Amino acid sequence: MISTKMPLPMPKRCCGCLSLEAGFFILCAISILACMANIAAGAWNLPRNKLREPEDNLISMSMVMFSTLSTISNLVAGTGVCLRRSGYLQLSLVFNSVFIVCLFLVAIVTCLFSPELKKSEFLDSPGNIALVILLMFAGAAYSIYYLMMVNTLYRTIKLTESNSAIPI
Repeated sequence: MISTKMPLPMPKRCCGCLSLEAGFFILCAISILACMANIAAGAWNLPRNKLREPEDNLISMSMVMFSTLSTISNLVAGTGVCLRRSGYLQLSLVFNSVFIVCLFLVAIVTCLFSPELKKSEFLDSPGNIALVILLMFAGAAYSIYYLMMVNTLYRTIKLTESNSAIPI
């Protein structure tokens, strides 16, 4: 029986004009900086933990935890590209996917249930709600593109190590 499945696309360039490795390092640096900003924002609120609702403290701690884990995963991916180790990229791809989903869940829970955000009347304006939704979609699109680049580099390195991109 002949397989009619098409393989996943493998772009030849990142962002249309950069080589895969150069584009990956730029995307990886942006991801690490975004995670550091999340860590700083979450940690900034933790010293006021006695003045805040327990839910807000839990949200801040979750954001710090998942952002830290995602930063480590991005560093592992960068190391994997530098050392040409497909296993590092595969590990980073799996864990970073989980951490990104968790970060989006924390952001959604923050928007829906945070008592501190409800008190600030930020989400009372339809324009602010549209901005939050737009930023969530932009973050999701960036995350999918970043993970696609990691997967492309994983498959490229795996094909040069052996003649198969199937993880063994």
